[in-house]
Amino acid sequence: MSDVVLNTYSPYLSSRETETKGLVLEDDLSGTIKVLVLGDSMSLCGFGERLDRDFRRNPRIKSIYTYMAGGTNPLSWLKEKPYSTIKTYCGYESIESVEGTIKPDEVIVDDGKPYPVPKVEDLMAKIEPDVLVIQSGNNLYDLFRDGKTVNPKCNGPVLDVYIAHFLSRAIENSSRLRKIYWVTPPTTGRISQEIQDFLVQEIGARAAGVVTVIDSRLLMSYPYKRMQKDLTHFVGSEMTEWADKVYGIIEQDLAAKPLASLAVLTALPPVAAKEPNKTEEKTVAGAIDVEAQLIFKSKPMPVKELLPYKESLVAFVYKVNKVVDGNYASEKIVVMHPAHIGLKEQDLSKSVIGKSYAMQLRLLTNTVWEAVKCRDESEEIDLIPYIQVEDEKKFPTNIR
Repeated sequence: MSDVVLNTYSPYLSSRETETKGLVLEDDLSGTIKVLVLGDSMSLCGFGERLDRDFRRNPRIKSIYTYMAGGTNPLSWLKEKPYSTIKTYCGYESIESVEGTIKPDEVIVDDGKPYPVPKVEDLMAKIEPDVLVIQSGNNLYDLFRDGKTVNPKCNGPVLDVYIAHFLSRAIENSSRLRKIYWVTPPTTGRISQEIQDFLVQEIGARAAGVVTVIDSRLLMSYPYKRMQKDLTHFVGSEMTEWADKVYGIIEQDLAAKPLASLAVLTALPPVAAKEPNKTEEKTVAGAIDVEAQLIFKSKPMPVKELLPYKESLVAFVYKVNKVVDGNYASEKIVVMHPAHIGLKEQDLSKSVIGKSYAMQLRLLTNTVWEAVKCRDESEEIDLIPYIQVEDEKKFPTNIR
């Protein structure tokens, strides 16, 4: 099993203390450790800069490279389609060590301006880090369509793609990587506790034996003093506190298990066999053609709930009249339709309850739309969602 760190950390260090207290490692490793940090919009709220500074003040660290891209999920950092050329419009910042100087090289891109998301394959090869820290998970909550319900048979395999695939690519492209830390999200008010628990458990299970999982919910008190309207993001002293506590956990862990005693990671151990998905519908790689009658429409979320992201989906339920091509066995099917693209509301009035439509569909899984914010009021959580092929092509070049 992976190490799931709960509240077993020493009191976090103040900024002044971090200047003189370093990782307890062998003398011959002094100043040789390279650290790579990847983060999403939570890192852009202050967590990433503070964690970078904590590492940078440690004399045992040779170099630290921090990359923060708003709206990203773990797969956003990979070269593979559909993420290979994706850009973030939700803010970007990087802080890179420069050989021969103490001052790092910084790049800051404001929200709304496009910037390519760096790829972990390139970062691993170029930086050759000893330690990888990934702060990610908030955008994986959008895989749970109603924000309340967990369906392990559906959600588990989907999360496996995001978690295990990212870790495998990171390890495969590294030459010195010995330690990985996954920082899960602090408590959010927009998602049920059941889902939050499930995400942390799944990250631990899929990263068994390789990753130390840091459950941020146990480090912070909710609600936050300077919380944004999405009930998730926050800024200020609590961001600093969160970063310092995470750094304290990593420092303590590396002191207990010096890097020199750890083998270089070479592969992600196989996950124990899961019970097959027993949903009635068959998972197919290609598209299916159906004729179906619209019987239910969820209401799109208000723009204020969508911000700072720019795309959203809404769930419609259809009664399947005829499967023209492909395999599908259920009587009903859930189709996710774009409700916002670039914050522009899409016209959904053309879809009328009671009318039948011919649709070419493909599974939402493994499309760039999969982790986009969505609203599903259908209660048809057991049905795996599809998206129209024509709608899939409407996704813009930005992340969200």
